[in-house]
Amino acid sequence: MRSEYVFAATKKIGNRFLLCRMASISARRLHKGATHASETINASLKLIGAGADPSETVAVESTAVQADAVVAGS
Repeated sequence: MRSEYVFAATKKIGNRFLLCRMASISARRLHKGATHASETINASLKLIGAGADPSETVAVESTAVQADAVVAGS
């Protein structure tokens, strides 16, 4: 399963070292404590493969986390 995400991501970022670095940064930014790290890495690779802008993705994720915190606190 993950190999499909990796191959899709390598079409967007041809340099494998840069891809590893981007996936690492993305996974650290997107990771939530309640999820497994492998799920977060898969999500990062899917986003890279889809051509999503990492800065927009992180902004959307942080907004969703803030919204969850507000709902949980109410």
